[in-house]
Amino acid sequence: MKILYSILFFLVSHLCFSQSNTEIFLFDLETNNSKIELKNGKNISNSEGYDNQPSFLDDRYIVFSSTRNGQTDIAKYDTRYSGRLWVNFTDGGEYTPLKIPNKREISAVRLDKDGKQRLYSYSLSNGQSTELIKDLVVAYYTWYDENTIVSAVIENEELNLYTSNIEDGTNRKYATKVGRSFHKIPNSNLVSFISKENENQWQIKSLNPSTGDTKIIANTMTGVEDICWLDGNTILSGKDNILYKLRLRRDNDWKQIADLSSNGITKITRLATNTSATKLLIAGDISNEATTAEPVDETTEENNTTDETTTVVNETESGEIVQKHIEPFNTRNLEAFANAFDEDVIVNRFPNEKMYSGRNTLKENYRQFFKNNKKSNVKVLNRMTHKNMVIDEELVTLNNSTIRQVTIYQTDAENINSMTFLRNSNTTSNPEAIVNKQLEVYNNRDIEGFVKTYSSDIKLYTFPSTLNSEGHAAIRKGYASFFKSVPDLNAQIVNRIVLGNKVIDKEKVTVNGQIFYAIAIYEVENGLISKVTFIQ
Repeated sequence: MKILYSILFFLVSHLCFSQSNTEIFLFDLETNNSKIELKNGKNISNSEGYDNQPSFLDDRYIVFSSTRNGQTDIAKYDTRYSGRLWVNFTDGGEYTPLKIPNKREISAVRLDKDGKQRLYSYSLSNGQSTELIKDLVVAYYTWYDENTIVSAVIENEELNLYTSNIEDGTNRKYATKVGRSFHKIPNSNLVSFISKENENQWQIKSLNPSTGDTKIIANTMTGVEDICWLDGNTILSGKDNILYKLRLRRDNDWKQIADLSSNGITKITRLATNTSATKLLIAGDISNEATTAEPVDETTEENNTTDETTTVVNETESGEIVQKHIEPFNTRNLEAFANAFDEDVIVNRFPNEKMYSGRNTLKENYRQFFKNNKKSNVKVLNRMTHKNMVIDEELVTLNNSTIRQVTIYQTDAENINSMTFLRNSNTTSNPEAIVNKQLEVYNNRDIEGFVKTYSSDIKLYTFPSTLNSEGHAAIRKGYASFFKSVPDLNAQIVNRIVLGNKVIDKEKVTVNGQIFYAIAIYEVENGLISKVTFIQ
């Protein structure tokens, strides 16, 4: 019973903490002798809700815990293109994602809906997860090497220090009453942890996982347990909105580096540096004034003009309309499911291959579908909205098999008007690479580099199938003058879905001081973009 209580206690503490609005900031770090400066601070999460526990995969990619569809999942952020992807597709909530040394995997603490809490690994290729430690309720942790984990384990309402060898399955306990901050100390064979054995003065201690030896390094600031290492002799920590440093054997006490209130940070909660100590991640509570920039109206003045028969549907309403058919599908309530669609709904295969039309036909098709599939379930992994269009990345379970697909929905003010299915397809290369390159040369307004990212027979469409441009010459002619006339041209990825050889991006584009949004569906063949379908 005490173990169950401990799990629930940890769950409740996370849920309570997640009510605050936390954001993740990336800073450049400049160190000159004893002087440390933070520059170019950027909010990289920039979303309502819980964004926390960031870490570096490498100098380009960052992972962190972030709220998606009401639960906490693992987000992967690309610093080069300011884009975010989702790593996992589980029903549980993931916390503290970290790179596993020497593997294309990350690890995270998962809290399942049934209360089970364990540490898992996740493939960076497909998001599949594997339980790492079966017998311990890990709350916080770090990797010592690719086989050794140092962690805080929940026992009898306390956090106790363990090392675990995932190769031979052994666990050893070395300390009691520890905190949540664990870090490999640079240029050493030691791991730092926070000791709370002395309730009046918490201490930073080191552990040698090979021998079990522990030593006192320094005292924390009062009530502060989050630190990171800049190098083997310098520790960073934060209290409220102030960042501090402590140089071992040189500083008698913590010294202020920076006041982060100008970034909207009111309380620093997590810190992490990259291996070269040139970048710093800070997670923190932020003031209401700094949550996000004022939303930009994604509808142009021209599009705002409507006649008496036109109803404008905003993105939130479109998402809610599409959501109406999910639960009835999962509960196999055919009547409610069909009623989420317009009487004249059109169902297509991408881009515009008609399957059937009409609510009655849809109803009969799904009646047979439910009859043929005794078990059926759909889970929305990622949702992209633009005006009255909704694109869902979906995990569909049919009987004992699971597939990933993308569905494009078009709505009116009440129902789904059309539904277009994109099926997964096999690909031998990573389609993101050339799409990322295309974005880079687009932002550089490099017309020749831009043209080279496309196949010679490239075709540009407006959804679903209106051909706008074909071939390199048309691309060069259309974009060369555009690049010259827009000195502030910049595109950022707001959301991304990757399915087989397709990359679907929602993009925020700045053109001569104005901001526009669009969705682009890129199709990649033989390492080049062969087709783009725009939803504008």
